[in-house]
Amino acid sequence: MSATVKKPVRIGTTDAELREAGRIGRAWDKVATKIVAATYDRRQDMIRVDLSTGAILSVPRAKILGFAKATPSQLVDLEILGGQETLWSDSVDDGVLLEQLVIIAAGEPILGVIGARINGAKKSPARASASRANGLKGGRPRKKSPTVPRKKAA
Repeated sequence: MSATVKKPVRIGTTDAELREAGRIGRAWDKVATKIVAATYDRRQDMIRVDLSTGAILSVPRAKILGFAKATPSQLVDLEILGGQETLWSDSVDDGVLLEQLVIIAAGEPILGVIGARINGAKKSPARASASRANGLKGGRPRKKSPTVPRKKAA
């Protein structure tokens, strides 16, 4: 029995597609939140991250999984990597993503609520169409108030 060898499939990307991908990447770079500076505050035992938005995140070192067991002297070599979205320490041989720092700083439950609010506030063609269709039907139905059973008179 002989084994069949499949030829590799080549995926062709046109110059126009490459230019468009580059344009999208450059546009994203202008609006994406990036880490512009990072330091370890030994006195407060916090990792301080300055963001491109002007905001500053201070996260307790002990809450960052990769840095929790690190000594203060190991965190002097923090580097910003990965498109300015990752903190890395060669001494610790570990790092943390910006999104993980935000989750640690704010808490995952509240970020879920905030994300839902943001997505709920977005306008889309589908939402506008559904709203128009509901308007033609007389709009959103009124909420019925709960009925409370009355006591019988004796």
